[in-house]
Amino acid sequence: MEYVKTRISPSDLTFNWTGCKKCFWMRYVLGVSHQGPFPGIVMSLSSRQERWYKEKHSRDFSSSLPSGVVHSTGKMLESKPIIVDGRETPFTLGGKYDFLLSYDSGKFGVIDTKVVSQGGKAEFYWPQLAEYDYILSNPKTGEPRACETLGLLVWEIADASHHSADIYNVGFNAEYEPVEVNPAKFQQFIGEVVSLLMGEIPTADENCSNCTYFQKRLDLKI
Repeated sequence: MEYVKTRISPSDLTFNWTGCKKCFWMRYVLGVSHQGPFPGIVMSLSSRQERWYKEKHSRDFSSSLPSGVVHSTGKMLESKPIIVDGRETPFTLGGKYDFLLSYDSGKFGVIDTKVVSQGGKAEFYWPQLAEYDYILSNPKTGEPRACETLGLLVWEIADASHHSADIYNVGFNAEYEPVEVNPAKFQQFIGEVVSLLMGEIPTADENCSNCTYFQKRLDLKI
């Protein structure tokens, strides 16, 4: 079978995989997907986070982290082809991390930044962070790098104040939330993802707004 899209992105393993499996399958196998708007403010805040932390020590993110420094920011990665049941598949993993930390021990850590409400986000974003760990351990090019830590740096709006006639200041609380490092768990998870993509088209999720919308459009016959 020919696949239109073979590089699986980190965000697809959170937002799209947890939604409708039919839509997920169509995105990769047929190249058909609905791309909703992405708030520009998120990109603006992310770039400022990157500039602020770029020259920081690892413990400026959290005192719980091992000693180290920021190795690099915003670099695109891609893995070797994913192996499932001992066989190479057409699929790879690829995405751009926010922060790669280099620890004094020689190991690494990945931090993904989010501007959301704080607390309880680790499980939802685990596939995304675990994908970076997998890519670093199984890179398409270069030497493998082992991750000691994975985590989220969550900014949540705390307050706003009036600075001058046309300038307002917005304050944020920052919280580091550790994410589980578990390569075996991710290998099983990504095996399920790839097996679904290499199978027949799944049925639509009954709560999928996209599938419901297009079915209603077809039913109208106009």
